Amino acid sequence: MVDTAPLIAKLHERFDAEAAAGVHETLQLELDDGPRYFVVIDDGTLDIQEGNHDAPSVTLMTDTRTFERLINKELSGMQAVMSGKVRARGDIMLASRLTRLFRRRDDA
Repeated sequence: MVDTAPLIAKLHERFDAEAAAGVHETLQLELDDGPRYFVVIDDGTLDIQEGNHDAPSVTLMTDTRTFERLINKELSGMQAVMSGKVRARGDIMLASRLTRLFRRRDDA
């Protein structure tokens, strides 16, 4: 299994609390070659736990390399979905807003 701890740390680092103000959503992340995580965004706060959530708003399914490329801004979310590298189930509109919630500090 791939060590995903550095990627999860980058998610925390890239989280934009101001952009997430008023957002109350749960994202399930299913990595084909790694552990599953659920990401709870609650009014500007972020909590990431390993495991499955009972009722996520959206589930994203991909492999670790694609997830890493998304986090590093080497691949856009739209490109990933259109090419089939990321599959989404649930609130697709939330999935499209994730780039605003997780961005580099200099991406503003």
